[in-house]
Amino acid sequence: MAPGGTLLYATCSLLPEENENQVAAFLARTPGAAPCPIAADPGLEWGLARGLGRQTLPEPDGMDGFFYARLEKATP
Repeated sequence: MAPGGTLLYATCSLLPEENENQVAAFLARTPGAAPCPIAADPGLEWGLARGLGRQTLPEPDGMDGFFYARLEKATP
């Protein structure tokens, strides 16, 4: 991830091993990277807070399970 860059990590998984654990491992090995909100207005953030990201759960007549996290790297 380049300084000043943004990364959106998204999966259609409900498993922590494929979601927040992957984000935590990336942050641990990427100096200067940090999670940041997906939208300036918290009302625009979909799903449930899951530590380093947000997750939706499957619904019978709606959205599938989904996880996303936005990461940014500070500029030097």
